[in-house]
Amino acid sequence: MVKYPVHVFKFTGCELLNNKIIAVIIVAVLVAAGVGVYFLLQNQGEKDREINLISGVNIEGSGIYIKSDVDINTMFDFSTEIPTPLKAGWEGKVFGTPGTATIQHVQLLTIVKSMGMNFTLYLDGAPAAPNTVYFVANIFNATAALGDSTIDGGSLWEPQYEKIIADSSNKFKALVTTNDLFPGHACCVIAGYHGYTSTHQAETTKFVAAFVEATNWVNDAKANPNGENYAQLLEIAKEVAGNNFTDQEVRDALDIVTYFYGDENSTPLAGIGGQVATLSENLIDLGTITRKLSELGFENGEDFVKKFVDDQYLLDALKMVEDGSGKSNSGELTEIKVAVIAGDIHQIAIHVAIKLGLFEGYGLKVTTLNQSNGPGVAVAIQNGEAQFGLLGAPPLTINVINGELVKA
Repeated sequence: MVKYPVHVFKFTGCELLNNKIIAVIIVAVLVAAGVGVYFLLQNQGEKDREINLISGVNIEGSGIYIKSDVDINTMFDFSTEIPTPLKAGWEGKVFGTPGTATIQHVQLLTIVKSMGMNFTLYLDGAPAAPNTVYFVANIFNATAALGDSTIDGGSLWEPQYEKIIADSSNKFKALVTTNDLFPGHACCVIAGYHGYTSTHQAETTKFVAAFVEATNWVNDAKANPNGENYAQLLEIAKEVAGNNFTDQEVRDALDIVTYFYGDENSTPLAGIGGQVATLSENLIDLGTITRKLSELGFENGEDFVKKFVDDQYLLDALKMVEDGSGKSNSGELTEIKVAVIAGDIHQIAIHVAIKLGLFEGYGLKVTTLNQSNGPGVAVAIQNGEAQFGLLGAPPLTINVINGELVKA
């Protein structure tokens, strides 16, 4: 298992019961101007509310940017193997994130807490407090970052990060990538709604198999940047990101993202599961998860992951891809809806699978539903709008535990 840097992570470690039950209580918890929203569905069977992590999507791939007039050496000591944050450079600055439960926000929170500082919502006009770093949590894309007059910097996924630091206004520059600070960290994963996966196991396996094929295609294309497939990958990525991205921005973005569904062994999600086990405990210490694992019947993060992470679909999908089974020529397609983050090429494989017709090869018709961030993806799954979702490991873990969506 790839571990997070010690000095940075020192704080861490639908089917209703019956037709008479039709009431759904929706509890909306609004955090930071409505960004971190959790909808908890009540009066449903526990299994019907369950959401599981069934595949990886990518490792690493986000970046932290800072105003161009800031000396980055005041922010980090770059002489250490893992850059060490310097308190004096961070104090009082305002950072933009795409939501309080997103991986980018959680990583900034972790950095700030590692220096013994507070990470607090920025309120215009409020007096600055000592020992504090501020955030605004509605910076979903490059346009929002470049148009915001408040922030000193921020963290965002690719290729939005590349657009921010390459913009001709020279407002921001690169500070550091998450690859540098948290090498090997699990980023996006696939979440499956248990009410669907448990009753559509064949379709779930085929869905994952097509995603595996797409991921392999992406990695093969990246290995030959002068080839036709890479050129096609660039076009797909530019379409996903928004057509104002240049080839070079997308190339740079693809370079720092590692596309990864899991290890090809008997427990392909063991590495991701190990990180999530630690993450589940870390986020409780950081205050982002408000439930104790014991309230859900688990002894610790490792115990939680045994129920939360399900390797079986990926294992079966890998076999399916290897032996060529599961293909369908019947012409009848099973429809599946998948929630994704808009403008995020961490999730490019799902779009590649659609463009190349890989899902149709398995008898599936997949439609994506764009969401502004990971918590939005989680909401779409919980509300039954999507059977699957691609989102960061932190927002998935936060939503599942705070919403009591997985219990022992």
